[in-house]
Amino acid sequence: MQRLIVLDLRRMVLFLATVMLLIPAARPVLAGDPPPATPPATDAAAAPAPERITDLMRLRAAELQTIVATPLARQFLAATASLAEPSARVIYRDRAKGIALSQRAYDAMTPEAQASLTARECTPQFYYETGYGSPLVYVRVLDLVAPHLPRVDRPKLLDFGYGTIGQLQLLAHCGVDAHGVDVEPIFEALYSEPGDVGPMGGGSVAIHTGQWPAEERLRTAVGGGYAAITSKNTLKKGYLHPTPPPGQTVDPSRLVHLGVSDEEFLKQVHDALVPGGVFAIYNICPPQNPPDQEYIPWADGLSPFSREAYERAGFEVIAFDAVDQAWVLDCFRRLGYLEGIAPEDAPKQFLCWYTIVRRRN
Repeated sequence: MQRLIVLDLRRMVLFLATVMLLIPAARPVLAGDPPPATPPATDAAAAPAPERITDLMRLRAAELQTIVATPLARQFLAATASLAEPSARVIYRDRAKGIALSQRAYDAMTPEAQASLTARECTPQFYYETGYGSPLVYVRVLDLVAPHLPRVDRPKLLDFGYGTIGQLQLLAHCGVDAHGVDVEPIFEALYSEPGDVGPMGGGSVAIHTGQWPAEERLRTAVGGGYAAITSKNTLKKGYLHPTPPPGQTVDPSRLVHLGVSDEEFLKQVHDALVPGGVFAIYNICPPQNPPDQEYIPWADGLSPFSREAYERAGFEVIAFDAVDQAWVLDCFRRLGYLEGIAPEDAPKQFLCWYTIVRRRN
């Protein structure tokens, strides 16, 4: 998830305790806090939650099958049967310098260099959820874009601000060449063991670290020819173009910095897609604070780009700031994220919008 953000730990840890889901304006788990606890079983799954994260994902995937519509979305959920249970692993980082290293890279360093790094133990659950909850929520993005995808033999998909390897691996098992790009360096260290990336199922997984498309090296590595480019909980209006109440300012470190203008970003997205390729933004948000309280950038999940900006960039607008709250609430209930929240209160805590555009032929 392309973001350069410093954490408001007090606010976000409190929010995590309620929803088990990190809104991607912050990364408390990546800053050293423990990862979210395994969600409790829902009413549909009275048995205790499995100990293995992959078994839990398969259980939850079965519950989500009834609320998806397209064959690709159903295949995505069924692909949980092919996921490997990861080993626990340790990564080492210097947050101030933006450095994160795998165990292998750490072992190759001198003792003097090692002394500047802090160890971070990563459980199998952290491997698939990091700080952002279940990658299965991505199935909604896939379900929405599937009817609009161009027909290609082996599709490529780029997830902008991927945040966790789970959805990329599931896509690969669906025959997709799945690429993820994120500014957070911890992921390259976390997903560095054999089998994490590379050929997988009928597709493949590749991850990239840095600012795409601002960095030329990343534009080359990511390439083009994509049937779809997606972004979940990253490209928010509040992150790119915040509108705090009069008298308030927003810390730039809490915003997403594209490194290019909006026009250039949309041009690069357009050019990376095949004719007829789809660009989708999907944002789940908490409610915005009242004007007399601190403005929350990540609570404004509307499209950061206007309908006219998409059209000028060569896109056909399929859906613009469409509301998807009902699906999110149903999904979160099935994932166990609404435990302890009264049914009448849940709609007040989760909002959702999505935008889908298609490159003109």
